[in-house]
Amino acid sequence: MPHPTRTLHTRAGDLTVVGHVTPPVGSGRAVVLLHGVGSSARAFRRLVDRLAPHAAVHALDLPGFGDAPHPGRDVTLAEHTDLVARYVAEHVTGAGLEPPVVLGHSMGTQVAGQLLADHPGAAAGAVLLGPTADPRARSIPRQAARLALDALGERPRAMAVLLVDVVVRCGPPYYLAQLRHVVRHRLEDVLPRTDAPVLVVRGRHDPVAPQAWAARLASLAPRGALRTVRGGHHAMDADPQGLADVVREAWAATPRGAR
Repeated sequence: MPHPTRTLHTRAGDLTVVGHVTPPVGSGRAVVLLHGVGSSARAFRRLVDRLAPHAAVHALDLPGFGDAPHPGRDVTLAEHTDLVARYVAEHVTGAGLEPPVVLGHSMGTQVAGQLLADHPGAAAGAVLLGPTADPRARSIPRQAARLALDALGERPRAMAVLLVDVVVRCGPPYYLAQLRHVVRHRLEDVLPRTDAPVLVVRGRHDPVAPQAWAARLASLAPRGALRTVRGGHHAMDADPQGLADVVREAWAATPRGAR
């Protein structure tokens, strides 16, 4: 990542989340970035560059992904969510920053949604990019087919980073176990329980998160809205500035973030 970073850890039992952090800039704002299944904080490199001048950026590696130690077992979405809440309490609000906007991508949208519903006050709002899993594709073969279709239109460098993360860093068995949680999770049942602003975002050419699915989720969140940026499922790579603008909109929608 182009900006100076430091590494923070939060542990709970056999699970560890690793945060790659750019320093605060004096605004009190913070954003927490949650990657998709098989991915890591590295997926947000271009977005971090756009956000770092405006806030402290915490790009996380969830347990078993990226630089986070492999737990040697399956990890549920609830466990990921609880550990993210603990990380925020230790390293974001516990460091004197405002409750963050949490941006989740793909599986990260499910963790972000659960965070708002299960840990009120942990985040000021959420940006859900490329949310999974559309009910019309709630199986591993269908999700795999949509992801393969999306890969054809993504930047080769982004796909190369993802491939290394899946094959080398988390490993195919863990990836498949986590993908099972993705296809079982029902984000449409979670978002009605949130009370913070939620911006649902999709890349204009994203086959993983179709327009109708994204619009439905935005309508189910009590304070939800739908936004569109350029690119496909990995729009944080294709349109980092457009997505950064959505994050700044999310900050402005929160009482303290508007100052």
